[in-house]
Amino acid sequence: RRVAGFGAPGMLRGVVSAASLARRTTAVGAREARQVHAMACARGPASGVGDGASAVERLFDRCQEVLGALPNGTAATVADVSVIVPLMDRITPADLGIVPPTRAANPLALRLFGRSGPGPGALRYPPLEYLKLHDCAAFTMGVFRFPENGTIPLHDHPGMTVVSKLLYGRVRVLSYDWAEAESPSTTRVPRLARLVADRIIQAPIQPLSLYPDDANVHMFHALTPAALLDVLAPPYAVGEGRDCHYFAKVPRGPNGEACGENEAWLLETECPESFEVNRGTYLGPKVGSEAEAG
Repeated sequence: RRVAGFGAPGMLRGVVSAASLARRTTAVGAREARQVHAMACARGPASGVGDGASAVERLFDRCQEVLGALPNGTAATVADVSVIVPLMDRITPADLGIVPPTRAANPLALRLFGRSGPGPGALRYPPLEYLKLHDCAAFTMGVFRFPENGTIPLHDHPGMTVVSKLLYGRVRVLSYDWAEAESPSTTRVPRLARLVADRIIQAPIQPLSLYPDDANVHMFHALTPAALLDVLAPPYAVGEGRDCHYFAKVPRGPNGEACGENEAWLLETECPESFEVNRGTYLGPKVGSEAEAG
């Protein structure tokens, strides 16, 4: 993989075995409850408004207060996320010093990739840009900027919670849950996954979230220029079982089985050779580790 100018933004690290996932019987109900809870919280007033702090500083302070207090390596819970969402939902590109591109969307994007997205090796991935806001052992904050047709390939977040705010643009989101927990015998063989979502979202939209056992494997494909503000809690850590794994859809399981409706066989792969992320210059208010670095 080629990641130019990266310190350690998160997902772009080595490959090890994925974390175990479970509790599928109540996943749908839990997911709906999470969505309702987040929507209700997002309508509430943000604390700190009028205190002279920027929106980004208020978001960082809330993340530091909630996520920074978690035991080392502990994933943020639904309750933790519900406290962060109201402030994250109010963040705009201007708050981050970002000027969205003015170029009109190209309708060729859907015709090129359709509903299935770019296949492995089918087309090169246009380079993305990453703006680092904060990086510590408890959580990271950063922005991925996508050109039109930019893609973050199918990957996972083992033992992690991720909250993403689409700042501008139109993006296809594809996400899966594992049908069964991983065992040593399933490493590097196709694993059955169940479709959680395959939809196109457009800003403005409330933040999305994934958890260790909910929608943990996902992909983003930008149909127009787009940007995502991400908070990861905890962040990737190669030596602590939180490495990033990439996956490709394959037609059959380890014994030649076909998959059912809304299912897919996913095979762990190396990071796509053409996937590239460049470190960008963040022009917004400095917070956390970036403020300390000057």
